[in-house]
Amino acid sequence: MSSTPENTQPQRDGDDLTPSPDDAEVTQRTDGKVEGALAGEDTIPAGEVRQPERTHEHPSPRQPEVRAVLPPTLVVLLGVAGAVVAIGGLKSVGSIIAPTFLAITLIIAVFPIYQAMAKVLPRALGAIVMLLLLYGMLALVGGSIGLAAGKVATELPKYADTFNSLVDNGMDTLIGLGVSEKQITDAVNNFELRDLTGVATQLANTLTGLTTAMAFLLTVMLFLTMDAGGFPKRLRMVHSDKPDVADALTDFGLRVRRYWVVSTLFGIIVAVIDVVALMILDVPLALTFGLLAFVTNYIPNIGFFLGLIPPALLALLDGGVSTMIWVIVIYSVVNFVIQSVLQPKFTGDAVGINATTAFLSLIFWSYVFGALGALLAIPFTLFVKSVFIDRDPKARWLNQFIASAPEPGTSDQPV
Repeated sequence: MSSTPENTQPQRDGDDLTPSPDDAEVTQRTDGKVEGALAGEDTIPAGEVRQPERTHEHPSPRQPEVRAVLPPTLVVLLGVAGAVVAIGGLKSVGSIIAPTFLAITLIIAVFPIYQAMAKVLPRALGAIVMLLLLYGMLALVGGSIGLAAGKVATELPKYADTFNSLVDNGMDTLIGLGVSEKQITDAVNNFELRDLTGVATQLANTLTGLTTAMAFLLTVMLFLTMDAGGFPKRLRMVHSDKPDVADALTDFGLRVRRYWVVSTLFGIIVAVIDVVALMILDVPLALTFGLLAFVTNYIPNIGFFLGLIPPALLALLDGGVSTMIWVIVIYSVVNFVIQSVLQPKFTGDAVGINATTAFLSLIFWSYVFGALGALLAIPFTLFVKSVFIDRDPKARWLNQFIASAPEPGTSDQPV
């Protein structure tokens, strides 16, 4: 009498050979896993398996990731230490970074002109025109300062008698204040040219540094202009792999272009006001000094004094002390209201940072990169914001403190 095995079912009349899910025969795979038979799988019938295979290896279950959590105080200290090291490193290579960054921002500012020319001119010719435009802008800055200095030097001999009279009046004033004529004479006689040695050496070093930086800047501009035509294609290729990086660079380009446009507009406003004031006061070379004021508007801090000293000196020689005082007062008021109050506010709104951040960035980048750092304070801050803050979701909360207007985020909850 035959018996049916426990692990098999007899075929019933009218049934096909395909077992139902409930009747699927239990099998063991060659890798040791025991389950129902599946079509196309390399399995072993359960009837042929008496003991499970013990010699194969099973993958171990994934262990939960363990992260070391540092105390918040230690995290802050490590962050501060890293920032100090980074700032020191930036200062040590500032003579390379600052001119290169200036060249990049200037090329970004005029790049739409290059794109417009590329539609009607060969790419190489458009690059040459853009390079000449950039060199012309730099020549305008240096030429305006040189022109103003040359004009003042030409005018000064006409006021030799006036200058001597002012010196005599100054001596009379000192004597009236209690300074004896002998003390004044001794001070003049004791003055020696070697007292100016330190000043002359410092001035020579400054001029040498500016000449070196300018030569490096012109060279960097040449190479960047040669490669500028292919940058949009490179950016598109970056976008295919790192879209957040490409978007951050695009955002930076748009914002830095707005910065230069706003700075240029405010420079024109300042120049027009200064020219009108100088014409009303009947100060010679009003148009020349207006051009100087426009150029020096791009130079924070020292730019104001560079634009003020020549017209104030000529106003003193031509119109007297009262005219000089009026020039100083008008220039100071215009500088404070427009360049110190309105321009940072409008610039911050245009590029997306608040006035406090703009002011603090001026101090910080001046410390790191000197005069060029002051000139590029806003562009440097925009680069950090676009690349290291806006593209990082974990750092995006910092925008609530530096943006010109608070931006709603995922954690935007009423306090």
